[in-house]
Amino acid sequence: MSGATSGSSAPGRRSFANLGAFIFGLPLGIGILTFIAQLPEGTVVRRYVEHAVEQVEVIMFCCALGALLGKVLGQWNEKRVLRHELLPPWEGQPIPITEAGVLRDRLRNLGRGLQNTYLVQRVLALLDFVRSRGSANELDDQMRTLADTDAVALESSYSFLKLVIWAIPILGFLGTVLGITQSISGISGNDPDKMNMSSVTGGLSQAFDATALALGLTMILMFINFLVDRLEQKTLTMVDRYVDEQIAHRFERGGPEGVDWHTLLRQNSQTLLKTTESLVERQAAIWARTMDKADRQWMEAGQWQQERLCAALETALQRTVASHNQRLLELERQSVERSKAVFEGLTALATVLRDTGRSHQDALTKVTERLLGQAETLARIQEGESQLIRLQETLQQNLASLAETGSFEQAVQSLTAAIHLLTARTGTTAAWPRKAA
Repeated sequence: MSGATSGSSAPGRRSFANLGAFIFGLPLGIGILTFIAQLPEGTVVRRYVEHAVEQVEVIMFCCALGALLGKVLGQWNEKRVLRHELLPPWEGQPIPITEAGVLRDRLRNLGRGLQNTYLVQRVLALLDFVRSRGSANELDDQMRTLADTDAVALESSYSFLKLVIWAIPILGFLGTVLGITQSISGISGNDPDKMNMSSVTGGLSQAFDATALALGLTMILMFINFLVDRLEQKTLTMVDRYVDEQIAHRFERGGPEGVDWHTLLRQNSQTLLKTTESLVERQAAIWARTMDKADRQWMEAGQWQQERLCAALETALQRTVASHNQRLLELERQSVERSKAVFEGLTALATVLRDTGRSHQDALTKVTERLLGQAETLARIQEGESQLIRLQETLQQNLASLAETGSFEQAVQSLTAAIHLLTARTGTTAAWPRKAA
């Protein structure tokens, strides 16, 4: 395919970008600088182009504008050829390959300006390919190759513009360095009287003005470059669409005559299906063998791991049982010692309880005896009380008799006898409890 393309007799396409940079850019830059130089002193515009670095920035900016103007003029030519009828109307039926030469000769009769366009160059290259090969079987690949080639060529046509857009900020930084150098050179030693203030301020002005001008011009160029690039990309898209509609299916594709394409497609589909089934079966068999081998390996590995795990578990269980037995023996020994100590404590407690019970029993016996004595005493007191009641009644009777008889002495004697009797009773009762206590 590359050989057919390179061997084509179609003329190479020329770009007007670099040519426009020198035809339009240089005169435009010189004219702008000449116009600014005639402005009055102190003008803001003139201040930004006083130094050589700034003037070079303006000239490079105008060259980039000239290149972009050349691209825009080329796009006007591209739009014009798209409105031109390059090929005769196509009814949708494939035409013989021999018609490619006729169509190519028709395009050759176009003007030089129309032939130097993306569309005409693409169509000529495709017609030369079909005519030289005598077949349109590989036409789709050739179309994609030419589309990629045009995209690369379009990208390469911006090399000069990319260089200028890169160089203008560098020149601005160079002007900044030169301005700062000039400012430093205006300072002579440490003596303020020898300092050239005009040189210092002029150098700083050049430093900042050069950078500001470079950045401003670069932003303008990048914006215009973006617009022109979008315009050319749109043109290439329209060329691809035209070629796909008018060239891609215009010619007959090679193959046996009188063949039913549906039958051929069905046969190819059946062949492809059988081949696919065979491949799937072979692949399934391979997968089955692989899975069986993997299963055996997994079983062997699992059995080996199970044996190792069982051995490890057995060892661990033996160690655990031994440690548990030792721990149980220790716990049993401690339990026996604690039980022995508890039993001894309980024995001592039983002894103490027994002795305490005996002493309590003796004390209770003594208390019971004392309670019995006190009960007898209470019984005697009750008897004494009844006797006192009788004495009191007797005394009252005697008093009544005394009152009746008027015998005072007899009454006093009776009263004295009664007092002695009460005193004797009271003394006997009080002495018994004191003795019991």
